[in-house]
Order: sequence, then C-alpha cells, then structure tokens
Amino acid sequence: MGPYRSLFSVAVEHGFFSDELWRGLRFVPAAAAQSLINSAGMVMRKTVNGFALYYDQSRLEAMALLLADSAGEFSFGFKVFVDDDAFPIYSEPYSDSSDSVPYFDSEQGVADGERIRLHAEKQVSDRDMQPLGSGALAALLGSSDWLVRPAFAFRILFRPAANSTLQDALEDESPNYFIRFGARQTYWTYYLLGAFAGMRVGIVDLDEGVGFEPLDRVSLADRRTALAFRSKVEIPLRQHSACRFQLREIGADRSRVLVRRLPVAAVKQLSRQSINGKVASVSEIYVNG
Repeated sequence: MGPYRSLFSVAVEHGFFSDELWRGLRFVPAAAAQSLINSAGMVMRKTVNGFALYYDQSRLEAMALLLADSAGEFSFGFKVFVDDDAFPIYSEPYSDSSDSVPYFDSEQGVADGERIRLHAEKQVSDRDMQPLGSGALAALLGSSDWLVRPAFAFRILFRPAANSTLQDALEDESPNYFIRFGARQTYWTYYLLGAFAGMRVGIVDLDEGVGFEPLDRVSLADRRTALAFRSKVEIPLRQHSACRFQLREIGADRSRVLVRRLPVAAVKQLSRQSINGKVASVSEIYVNG
C-alpha cells in the first residue's frame, strides 16, 4: 500500500444554512461505481459537507488495466440521501408533486474560480431536475431507491486525454466539484389575532429592505378573525433568519411599538397560494395580541 492522493472531491452548499454547508448527507456509490472503487483500491473520505475519493499511488498499473477495460474512462455515479424529511420544503427547486430529482454530470461542469460547479446556473434550478426513470438517472438506481428515493444524484467522469498517460492525467487533475442549492423563497403572511386584530397597525422592517401590504380580514378555521399582512417580495427561508420585522400601532401623531421583533417564518408552516396571477409559496405566521 502506497500513499493516497485525491482523485476528486465533491462539496454541497445550501443557502438555507447559516454557514451555507449542507451537513449530514449520505453519499452512496451506485453499484458500478462501488465495484470500480473496490477493484482499484480507492477510498472515500467524508468531509464536512461532502467527500473526497482517494486512489493508492502504488496501484497505478492496476488502475491502468482497469481503465483500458473501461473504454478509457472511469465513471463514478453517486446517490445522495438526506435524513431531514423537511429538506424539500426549504430547498429550491423541489416540488411535492414531482417524481423528479436533481441530476448532475461533470461533463456539463462549469469552471467557477478554482472549483467546478456541477450545474449551469449559479444554483440548482429546474433545468437540473430529471425524472427518476430517465436513462442517466435510472442507471444509477437500485430497486430500493424507488422506495426511498435519493435527494439528488450525480456522475463524475474521469477520462485522460488521448495523448496522456494515466499517471500524467492523475498528476494534472484533482478537481474540486461543488453543488449549490438555494433556499426556498416565500411570501411571508402575518396573521394578527386577539387585540391586534382590532387595532390600526403596520409592520416595519428595521433594515428597510422588505415592505408589507395589508390584506382583507381573514376568517380562520376556528372562526377567529385575523388581520393579515403579506410581504411585497419573496424572502428566503433561513435556518436562523436575520429578518427584523416590528409590529407598530399607528397613531395620529406617532407610532408605538407593539412587538419589537416579530417571529420569523418556520419551515413547516407553508402553503401554496395564487399571488399576482402566479402560484407561489407562502409562509404563514400567527401572532396573538
């Protein structure tokens, strides 16, 4: 056994998290990739938000034979699983009604600084979604993956240039790939109950970035009446939101602070509504007065 060196690494970022690192992901090689990793004596090592695949530098001859038997390229397919059931709620571009998941291929990678982004847009978008039964994605799935489907999947292709030896290719390359998911954008609707429902109030953003508009009074399922305000723009969901919204009573001469900092949107208090002629995600926040 000789010294190990990185063949490539993959990292996953997510705008929902404060440090933008998506932890706790499980990267599972597809059957063909696992067989290749075992045959070549490669080793996967976890990182904070991804993994690196290492090869044994003393086994280059065996790797060269494997490469020749694989039509001159190594194809590594991976499925990624998430233990958090709420991830489709706070992640773009997932949809509850969709049988598609994001799929990425290093052949479509885009240089982004010193790394390679595995999707065309700055973050994962609808164009990256693939039906589970599509050819490239279906080839990675086992029978159990149709019952517990992966959050996303990707393929990394290692292909030395025609005029390059394996050793030269390994010395020239150790690419760092990354995938970036965006946080879901939602309209925030505050439902003011109790005494607040009968007062002349307004919601103010202390950072002056988000405005709120009053809606009609709303009758809730429990027959209570609420005064509702909705944000004029969509706001990204965050694990720890920095939004500073304040409820104020509006008087003839001046306003009075009623709630110094209103609660922020929770991940699971979400609905779909038609806004400005389009179906949008809405975070519902209830405040008792």
